[in-house]
Amino acid sequence: MEALRNREKDVSDELRNAEYGKKPKSIVENWLKDVSDKKTEVQDVEQKAEKRRNLSRLPFLRLLDKNIEELIELIEQGRFPEGLLIDVHDKKGEALLTSPLVGQTTAERNLEKIWKCFINDEIICIGVYGMGGVGKTTIATHIHNRLLESPSSADHVYWVTVSQESSIHKLQNDIAKYIRLDLSKEDDERKRATRLFNALGGRKKFVLILDDMWKVFPPKEIGIPIGVNSGKLLITTRSLEVCRGMKCQQNIKVEPLSTEEAWDLFTKNVGTEKVLDQKIKEIAMSIAKECSGLPLAIVTTARSMTGVDDIHDWRNALDELREGVEGFADMEDKVFKKLKFSYDRLKDEKLQQCFLYCALFPEDYKIPKMDLILYWIAEGLLDGRRTRRAKFDRGHFILNKLENVCLLESAKDCYGSIYVKMHDVIRDMALNITKKENGGPIFMMTSGRLLQIPNEIEWSENLERVCLEEDIIEEHLSTSISRKCPRLLTLLLQNYRNIEQIPNSFFVHMQSLRVLDLSYLGNLKRLPDSISNLKSLRGLFLNQCHYLEYVPSLAELKELRELYLHRSGVTEVPKGLQGLVNLKCLSLFRALGIQSIPTGLLRSLSQLQCLRLDDCFNVDVETEELISLRQLEMLGVNFSNLHGFNNYVNTQHWQRLSHYCLQIKSGHGHDLLPCRRVSISELGRAIMLNCSIVLPSNMQELNIENCVLPTSLLDFSPSLGKNACRDLERCHIGGSEGIEHLWSFTSTTTSVPINLQTLRLTNLPDLISLFKYEGVEREGGPPAPIPETGFFSRLKLLSVWSCEKVKYLFTARLVRHHMQNLELIRVFRCSQMENIIVDEEEEEEGITTERISVLTFSKLRSLKLQDVLQLKSICTGTNTMVCPSLQKIKVDNCPKLRRLSLSTINVDDNRRESEAHPGCLIKISGQKKWWDLLEWDNPQAKSVLQPLFSVIEPPTFPLYRTEGGTWFKDLACYEEVK
Repeated sequence: MEALRNREKDVSDELRNAEYGKKPKSIVENWLKDVSDKKTEVQDVEQKAEKRRNLSRLPFLRLLDKNIEELIELIEQGRFPEGLLIDVHDKKGEALLTSPLVGQTTAERNLEKIWKCFINDEIICIGVYGMGGVGKTTIATHIHNRLLESPSSADHVYWVTVSQESSIHKLQNDIAKYIRLDLSKEDDERKRATRLFNALGGRKKFVLILDDMWKVFPPKEIGIPIGVNSGKLLITTRSLEVCRGMKCQQNIKVEPLSTEEAWDLFTKNVGTEKVLDQKIKEIAMSIAKECSGLPLAIVTTARSMTGVDDIHDWRNALDELREGVEGFADMEDKVFKKLKFSYDRLKDEKLQQCFLYCALFPEDYKIPKMDLILYWIAEGLLDGRRTRRAKFDRGHFILNKLENVCLLESAKDCYGSIYVKMHDVIRDMALNITKKENGGPIFMMTSGRLLQIPNEIEWSENLERVCLEEDIIEEHLSTSISRKCPRLLTLLLQNYRNIEQIPNSFFVHMQSLRVLDLSYLGNLKRLPDSISNLKSLRGLFLNQCHYLEYVPSLAELKELRELYLHRSGVTEVPKGLQGLVNLKCLSLFRALGIQSIPTGLLRSLSQLQCLRLDDCFNVDVETEELISLRQLEMLGVNFSNLHGFNNYVNTQHWQRLSHYCLQIKSGHGHDLLPCRRVSISELGRAIMLNCSIVLPSNMQELNIENCVLPTSLLDFSPSLGKNACRDLERCHIGGSEGIEHLWSFTSTTTSVPINLQTLRLTNLPDLISLFKYEGVEREGGPPAPIPETGFFSRLKLLSVWSCEKVKYLFTARLVRHHMQNLELIRVFRCSQMENIIVDEEEEEEGITTERISVLTFSKLRSLKLQDVLQLKSICTGTNTMVCPSLQKIKVDNCPKLRRLSLSTINVDDNRRESEAHPGCLIKISGQKKWWDLLEWDNPQAKSVLQPLFSVIEPPTFPLYRTEGGTWFKDLACYEEVK
């Protein structure tokens, strides 16, 4: 009876809050009458049963049971399988007004990506994210309208705009209003969610679109039954974190428009029918470009210029956009206010400061992530973390956060270095914030077109941060005028190639300065003595000052935390370091002129967390001084001999380090310390005969070059075995004699490091095979026994270059059991190699049998074979490779290779460009003569693959040579191996 009363209440509420047609309403009213009649009948039977004795009550109880069953059936009918509101409100939804999409390659592509998610039954939650004003809502409205037009895609489509200060309670009300469900009398969020869940769940193939979400509200807590009756959820947001929190299965980022698309949108919104004068058109195109592809900014600026035909007005508008928004009210009111919500929602003041710091750099500037974090550390923005590693973790967290909410964009250069950059409009918004909060500009920077001559610079007393780069104000640094900037915290003066000295007066009135970066002043010879008086200085960066001869005493800089002299020309450690009790980082990486470190200096720097002396060939450091640094977390050091190296490793001091680069006569360090690396060079035969090497067991990378090695890596160092070297991920051996194989194994054991991911072998004249197998070697391949465990299961990249005696890489059994994660195979200039994979022979009762099988490289993406003159086949015998993820094949100057031995090559005719998904072959390259002579198992294969083939052109680059002595045919090959 309780269930009946609840159901009656639900239906009555829905009837009161909905407008229905006559027929649906009558159906519901008839159901209510039937329920009422049956309820009366049940109550009547109950009353009669109460008046009878036990035995005479039985007939009435049986009748009561029957009536209750009929009542339950009526209740179930009242649930209406398709949902009450489907019966009584048969509207699918109404199309929303929207603007046309601009850009076939951007907006249309995003639209199709989202649409494919709706076609895919397995995807039930989709996230669309991007910076404010980029066009997320516009794309979502097009999806909404297309769903309405497609009868098979959705039965019901609901659009809910989420307010910035929304809550679960408010969002439940907003959704309930769209589906005509009254929740006003229910305050308990769980019960509200249940009712909402049941109401939506009764609608088959519904789509709910939540536009502009700012917080994570788990769908079940709201009452959204995604996945029930094929229901789906689409959200738009500025934050990738919201997409992840909502557990979206597909996250699609909306990027800004291209230059061409931006101009197209601008012309459609400028609203003039007259043809623009050519000079005005050029200015208009520059204005559109200033908006950097942000549709909201483009539309706003275009409409503000509607009907304007005076070239002076157009030039003024362009100047205002370039120099700031003062006077450009529309941009500030309609664009910046919208974007500022993302900034305001950061809430954490330090996070906001870190964001605003990024506006210091010029437009379109790629800011190296590590440099930015170091500036934050030096200025004190990350002081809440005690250890250096924690500071870097916090810095990366902040950058990831700013990227996820689309206030920063990530980028990479051609060398793989990671940067962040600010969208131009976001940067203008950030500068606008700093002006408003401080009553005027506090940043000064070059932008590529400002500060052309010295007298344009205004050194205001309010300045807090200055970034001046490039050779455009050289004369300015040569004047003796003192700059009065008492509030200045950060000063970045970089890339002035012709500056030889800076006047002493320049820094006199900058006593608050915390960060000073004079890196890349290529001809700077002397620092002014006034730097000695910058008592608030916490970070001094003098990297790549190759001709720097003089650094004044730093004894008074008691606050100094970071001192960087990367690749500088100094010939001695700066004076006065002994008293710098707060110094956390001393970096002399590749400061080749330094001959020694004063005895006792390191002991006095007890707070050091980072010490960089790697690639300093002439500096010997006593082991006792290194191990005295109890706070040390990051270490780079070059030992002049094996004895010093072994002494240090035996102390176990390296176990406390999160990052290190330990070298023996090696010059292969890196500006950063990305991992735990050991680099060894120039160990001769006499050294190896008299002493074995001890390696730290937690090293992640090993580089050996220009050494005379024993026949096996285990003979070089027993610690290179499987159990002693579990963290080793990358190994490179180059330019070394003597080594014949790397590791060995029997049928039950192996010595191969189990976590190895990258293996590069370069110029090893004595190498015969990668592994030494149990038993006697035979011509063409080894015996069969190989352990059945995946000891090489994490290897991703194998590159073999100029190893003249190697005849094969793998055995078939090795591939079957141990190579499932290999992604790239590169073989270059191995003149005796005949096969990539060879068969084994198994002896059973004296009968030799040949194993025939399909060999699967499930993740192989790229196969490159170059100058392998004797290569006859990829697989010997009738073995065949299956490579479902293969994308690129390159065969250059392998004249004897006649069969590719690939049983299946995936080709998708609809996706030929870079967007091709993994598993779709997109390119085969080689000489035309080789292609024409290829033999095919399937006669149709060549015609199918012909469109993917491209002819390799003769090299146009000179030969390149590595530091290990290997010659490269072209720059591309050099970069690949490097």
